[in-house]
Amino acid sequence: MMIKSICPFCGVGCGIDLEVEEGKIVRVLPDRTHVVSKGHLCGKGSIAFKSLYAEDRVLYPLKKEGEKFVRISWKEAIDEIYFKLNKIIKEYGPFSVGFYGGCQNTLEEVYSFMKLARALGTNNVDSCARVCHDPSAIALKEMLGVGASSTSVVQIPKAKALVIAGESTTESHPVISQYIVELKRKGGKLIVIDPRLTGIAKIADLYLQISPSTDIYLFNAVANYLISNGLIDENFIEQRTEGFEDYKRVISKYSVDDAEKITGIPKEKIIEFAKLISQKPVIFSWGLGLTQSSGVNGVRALVNLALLTGNIGIEGGGVIVYRGQANVQGSGDLIKPNVFPNGKMDELHALQLKEVWGFKPPIQQGKTVTEALYGSNLKAVFLMNFNPAKSFPNRKVVEKFLSSLDLLVVIDSFMTETAKFAHYILPAAMWAEKEGSVTSLDRLVKWRFKAIDPLGEAKPELEIIADIARKFGFNFSSDPKEVFNELKEVSSYSNLNFGEITDYSFPSRYPQNDEVLYREKFLTEDGKAHFHPVEQPKLSKGMILITGREVTHYNTDELIVRSGFPEIPLEIFINPEDATSLGIKEGDEVEISSECGSAKARVKLSNEIMKGTVFAYMHNAEINYVVCNEMDEEAKTPKFKYTVVSIMK
Repeated sequence: MMIKSICPFCGVGCGIDLEVEEGKIVRVLPDRTHVVSKGHLCGKGSIAFKSLYAEDRVLYPLKKEGEKFVRISWKEAIDEIYFKLNKIIKEYGPFSVGFYGGCQNTLEEVYSFMKLARALGTNNVDSCARVCHDPSAIALKEMLGVGASSTSVVQIPKAKALVIAGESTTESHPVISQYIVELKRKGGKLIVIDPRLTGIAKIADLYLQISPSTDIYLFNAVANYLISNGLIDENFIEQRTEGFEDYKRVISKYSVDDAEKITGIPKEKIIEFAKLISQKPVIFSWGLGLTQSSGVNGVRALVNLALLTGNIGIEGGGVIVYRGQANVQGSGDLIKPNVFPNGKMDELHALQLKEVWGFKPPIQQGKTVTEALYGSNLKAVFLMNFNPAKSFPNRKVVEKFLSSLDLLVVIDSFMTETAKFAHYILPAAMWAEKEGSVTSLDRLVKWRFKAIDPLGEAKPELEIIADIARKFGFNFSSDPKEVFNELKEVSSYSNLNFGEITDYSFPSRYPQNDEVLYREKFLTEDGKAHFHPVEQPKLSKGMILITGREVTHYNTDELIVRSGFPEIPLEIFINPEDATSLGIKEGDEVEISSECGSAKARVKLSNEIMKGTVFAYMHNAEINYVVCNEMDEEAKTPKFKYTVVSIMK
């Protein structure tokens, strides 16, 4: 028997067929009907089912007694959590509680999780989108109207040029390669901006090896060059944008000559970049290399270039955000501490929610997950399929916070590093053991069908959330179809219907099934796009540590290592010239240190690494003892791509 589903890994959201025999998944095949993946699947996707049968899955509710976890019943777990949480809320108030997580969950699950928090009176809600692409969502929402990609990856072959800033899609989103190959076959140019000579950079027509976190200077200097040389779309700017004159004034002091000195990119390459993006159509895309270094302002600076050249709202043009998890776009859409799913956090939208929910949510802004974990006074936290003890920077601070809580409830399928700090672990059904919808990186919403029953006593998160809600007197549905219909009433997903999202060949995108947004107007209040001038900040000097992905691994590797892949060793990739000056060689063990902490690693020499930088794969979380928790001022997103370090043999 074949069951359709969506791959649980990256944000491409590939369609897969699960072969089920006698109640067990035995094979994963690519779904040829899927509107984006089109029968392609990467190595991770092909073994996605194996982690379901890992020997160390948490299959029963667990309670910490002393230093050990003991098995308890579901009734005991829910009763005790209710008693302790109710006591905390009465003593410290509802804003002493936080609900965080969900990028591996369905839309219905993150929606219900967020709704439960607000039923209990707190807006301390957030998802792991905070640590990756919330800078993208903030910039895109204010400048264009929707905090998501304006076009689809299927449009890439129609472009004359594709810009990829701070992302190696060959490692992070392999299935997108089919569209990049087609782009190049048709004569389109690939432009890659990255400090490291990545896999995708090796096939670029123009590779700009940029000094870390100098993106804003590059983009502003290119903008000034375009304006000075009449290479902009004046009609588009006049008719469809606001704020151009202020933007022009700010970027007028950014020169190509200075950009060469600051970014390390030769002047002639900067000019070539400018000329390539002055044509139409061009797609501007980016990943964590931009959001986790230059943050919200880095995204603004790049989107400004798309507006300047009139490359939004047209076939083969627009902006694409390379989201890293299966439903990180959906989680970011539905679960934020400063806005409701239906709009601004104010009295009007709270009353609108009351009409649907039966209770009025509070309108006091909550804490982001990074604000919560780095020094807040929260007393109780619920974490759903979220592993910040391993994935967050400055891990010792996070570990100290988690261990200080009066109540930590972890909903997960494995005994993660975070789960070890929990007072209660509630075993979650995994992706193939339940159903629900997920949103891909290009706004495509598709339904995962249930393939097998949950193992042991694991439950779908909707049931867990509903059980807790009912204990507090709220009637929450645990039926994903009912929850889907409800979330449509209060979110940007209102146009979707069940028939469309269950048909993998149908382009069911929010807000209106548009493959290309903004053809006629922008979804801002005035219907126009808004330039947002930004300045290049001053940067700390020193050797810069950058972290990134490897194609056969995935985030904290909880799923990968349980699928037969070996754990990735902690290695530091360094330019041979830097290694010589430091007196280290290939294979040496070194200590890499920052003001936040240190770790031991093996040295790998590589000419792909820019002088003055070192690189480590993010999947070995020991490196997060070194990465500091310096954050983007607006998005509160950690700067994983810019940590000043020292290296000692």
